[in-house]
Amino acid sequence: MAAYTMVSVPKQSNNQGLANGKKNVVIVFDFDKTTTYERDEKGVKVTALAFQKDYTPIGLFVDESSIDAGDTVGGENYGRGYNHSFKFNHPGDDIEFAEFKANNINASLGAIYVQCDSSKPNCKIYGTPCSPLKMTKADEVDTNENNRQEVELKTDSLTWPVGRIAKADIPATDNAEINAYLGIGGQAGGV
Repeated sequence: MAAYTMVSVPKQSNNQGLANGKKNVVIVFDFDKTTTYERDEKGVKVTALAFQKDYTPIGLFVDESSIDAGDTVGGENYGRGYNHSFKFNHPGDDIEFAEFKANNINASLGAIYVQCDSSKPNCKIYGTPCSPLKMTKADEVDTNENNRQEVELKTDSLTWPVGRIAKADIPATDNAEINAYLGIGGQAGGV
């Protein structure tokens, strides 16, 4: 990477810290199926994301108010980095979601969420190829008051901060309706 030069970060608006609304579908993919993942020289923008020819990411319906995602700093002097976490609830108990949990409990995952404000060109991408998200919680809650799946994905090792990816660069999922709803659909499949 090229040397980073600090630049000023002025106030953008009076509501700069206001929470960003999120769409109720998150994109999930297997980092083991990526062929291209590149960040720019400043270490935050993901400039290329592509998958193997026979692989397509998926969209998962979630309770958008349950999305709790971010990164935290960890490590020791001269070895600090970031751990990513991505939590959400999936309403209901669809068999397809149970199959997703059963078959991805040890997978090397990545996650992307799209902001509700369609004028925002960038989305956040969690996990990296060398520090993917792992499913650390996949709990079913089936009571008289709730029927949901509680999922938590976390990185095990330190990495770069949460990435930003242009919505136009997010590959299509396996579902045309989800792609239209999210406003994505760059290069479907892989290279």
